Amino acid sequence: MAARNPDAGSPARALAPLRGNCMGAAVLLIVEFGLGMGVSLYVTLPAHTSFFGTVVGSAVLAAHAVVAVVLLGASAGALVRAIRARAAIVFTAVGLAAVLAAAAAGAAFARSQGNGASLAMALATAAAMFSYLAAIYALR
Repeated sequence: MAARNPDAGSPARALAPLRGNCMGAAVLLIVEFGLGMGVSLYVTLPAHTSFFGTVVGSAVLAAHAVVAVVLLGASAGALVRAIRARAAIVFTAVGLAAVLAAAAAGAAFARSQGNGASLAMALATAAAMFSYLAAIYALR
């Protein structure tokens, strides 16, 4: 007969997947931030091109878009896990809202290449990073 793990049903163990999800979102935010800086500094976005045409016009921008989609999934997953665990709901909700704000600013940047949209993306990324790190801290 196998030995029973006394920590298997503990609340701390139940929160481990949520902590991992928040850490994954934080790592994806760092990758996304780096790719975004690369796009901002080294990619010239074509004018009068569809959004899809703009995204697939550059490998760095395409990678940025793919990571953004994965990040949206990780952010939504973190909120769902937080609701189920009844822990860190506010932090994960703010994190998802900030990721969505960054995505909206990114779409605006693809249209205009304006400094305001670029700044909005960076600030929203910082807010999301803070939220996920705060969630990890709260879940310890």
